[in-house]
Amino acid sequence: MWQSAFLALALTLSLAVPGRAARQSVSIAVTEPQPATLSGELFTPSIGAPHPAVILLHGCGGVSQNVTAWARWLQSEGYAALVLDSFSGRGLRTLCADPRPLMGAVRAHDVFAAAAQLRALGSIDGNRIGAMGFSHGGWTVVAAWRTAERHPEARLRSLIALYPACPGPLPAQDAPPLLMLLGGQDDWTPAEPCQKLAEAAREAGRAVSIVVYPDARHSFDAAHLRGRVFVPVARGGKGATVEYNPRAHEDAEKQVKQFLQLQLKP
Repeated sequence: MWQSAFLALALTLSLAVPGRAARQSVSIAVTEPQPATLSGELFTPSIGAPHPAVILLHGCGGVSQNVTAWARWLQSEGYAALVLDSFSGRGLRTLCADPRPLMGAVRAHDVFAAAAQLRALGSIDGNRIGAMGFSHGGWTVVAAWRTAERHPEARLRSLIALYPACPGPLPAQDAPPLLMLLGGQDDWTPAEPCQKLAEAAREAGRAVSIVVYPDARHSFDAAHLRGRVFVPVARGGKGATVEYNPRAHEDAEKQVKQFLQLQLKP
């Protein structure tokens, strides 16, 4: 009797944790703006290798809880997720008050370096790699979208930007598909410039999708936030607000799931 109970318990536990902590540290060498070695944490599913992969780019405050939560969510959806730390290896702690030490256009090189490192891993499908960024990381992803044609070896298949900044011109005609998820009440990186960029890009034949959540603010996916938080150093000391929005977060997961299924699944 006890043997049967033990086997049943073991089976229950094995089913409850199907992807037991497939997590490893990865180092990524970069050359811009100066040579440095960045670190990353790679979350991989337990089955299905070689896996499609998504590079995650954190915001101006460094790797935060929402970025790691997205990595675990992606892992559960069958994707490898590389949480790339663009700051520690460069001796940076935060860029929320002043982004000039590492602008999005410069940080975009991290995306291509990380893609090269992922392609060198036998567990990753090098032809199915995307990137997803948040705030400063979203700006970085938009910058990578604009310059992807300069890095054909990266073979990026999809790009996702949550509440990014959207300065700059349109990319080349063969730029990877881009999905932008924006907060209509965002006072840090307002939605309107990205909406105008998306409209111009679509008119020029680029593959761009955009979703604006009317009641959402910056960091609407950050479930660890409690209430509306004012960030005084944002926007060069003018300040801005961040706030979790569960409805926007839930729909963002649906949008990301559909987009990645279309772009990265076989």
